[in-house]
Amino acid sequence: MIDFLCEFEPLAYFPGLVDICKGEGKILFLVVRDGKASLEEKITLEQGTFSPPEPKGIQRQIRLALPNGLEVLDWMEKEDQGLYGDLLVYLRRFCYLDELQLSLTAHYAFMTYLHDHPDISYCPYLLFYAVPERGKSRAGKGLSYVSFRGFHSVDMREAVIFRFAERLHGTLFLDLMDLWKKAQKNGCEDILLSRFEKGVQCSRVMYPEKGAFRDTEHYDIYGPTIIATNEPLHNILGTRCLPITMPNHPGNYENPKPEYALALKARLTAWRAKHLCCDLPEIAVIEGIDGRLWDISKPLFQIARLINPENEVLVERAMLEIAGDKISQKRGTMEGKIVEIIHELSEAKGLSRLPEWSFKASEITKKFNEGRPSDRQVSVSWIGIRLTGLSLRKRQINGRSEYMIRQAEYKVLLAQYGLAQNKTYSSRVQEPKVEGPTNTLPGNEISFHGVTGVVGGCRVLQQEGGIEKEMLEERAAIKEADSDDVPF
Repeated sequence: MIDFLCEFEPLAYFPGLVDICKGEGKILFLVVRDGKASLEEKITLEQGTFSPPEPKGIQRQIRLALPNGLEVLDWMEKEDQGLYGDLLVYLRRFCYLDELQLSLTAHYAFMTYLHDHPDISYCPYLLFYAVPERGKSRAGKGLSYVSFRGFHSVDMREAVIFRFAERLHGTLFLDLMDLWKKAQKNGCEDILLSRFEKGVQCSRVMYPEKGAFRDTEHYDIYGPTIIATNEPLHNILGTRCLPITMPNHPGNYENPKPEYALALKARLTAWRAKHLCCDLPEIAVIEGIDGRLWDISKPLFQIARLINPENEVLVERAMLEIAGDKISQKRGTMEGKIVEIIHELSEAKGLSRLPEWSFKASEITKKFNEGRPSDRQVSVSWIGIRLTGLSLRKRQINGRSEYMIRQAEYKVLLAQYGLAQNKTYSSRVQEPKVEGPTNTLPGNEISFHGVTGVVGGCRVLQQEGGIEKEMLEERAAIKEADSDDVPF
């Protein structure tokens, strides 16, 4: 938490602050009181009186230009109907994205300006993934420069992230070749896995000499996060992400610079001021988008309705794309294979019509091992661990393990792993025409391979690293299995 020690201590964030803006040679607070916006040189809170940071200090720390306060006030007096369209034009300058990807990116930029709104509890990570030279860094930089207090980092140090999150509450762009490996090396896994949820804190023992209850600091780490990486993410981190696989579409694109985003930042800051203290619209759950994906995507639907209700269609199509890819990814996992076997056994025996039924772990193990080489055979105990992880209830009958499943649980598992009948997800959409730079680079002969049209692309993220990792885990589990495994 922020320590308020004396008057006029520099402060860059407090609840209700619209933003810090550039004035005449100084930085000012932009606040709204009783519906009226004003620029203030200092602010008095319960903890004391504070002033904005020095211009050089704040610009050196977050390395971007601040919006002009007078421009923000001017835009607050206008109905800015063209803001969303102008943001699309801005984003097209730096990379190629298809219609759904572009819409998702633009709505994410808007969302960063309301991520601290009381009605928003989750802030998803936006992931740009592809092999090198696909425009990930350009896309991420362009987006971060126009987002709320965007900070572009090519390193991952917990001290920097803690200070940035607590002092600025801004948008963090992590541009790393192998993000998860870097996080593990620097001991930042808990930060990455928790930054998407408001209210979660990371704890560090900072002053052991002070004794109990005084030795630990708790840091707020919540905030918008943009990621660009060449390597697949850890599957758990992937559940916090809205993935965008960059299309293979070479062309002449501009290199993003913070000053290119200044005019839009003034307009977006004015948009934030108008909506920060207003209730966000209630959104009903959309069929096909559930679980954590719904939690992290709901703010984008709320933002879309604020901007233009017609935009909800684009956001819904993008999210259904991602949901479909996540379902396909889960079906290809070891748990997906087990659920498929449960489905086959239940349908073959007509058990799915019953309110509750059971099956033997040894029976599933035998089916799982069919056609697998001897060194890849799994044990009953390994299958049992996976069944328990699927939340199925276990009981022992004559020394053999049985697992109980209710019809409601069965239907949920089938839907989660893409095996439910009568439940379909849109997997691909027709590639729309999107205006933007398309000229090939000077002096290069480039063969276009077409645009993927993939918004999610979760399967791509798992094909190289995830499945191989799962095989290694499986082999380790086989070696650790009990010698008392029940034979099949």
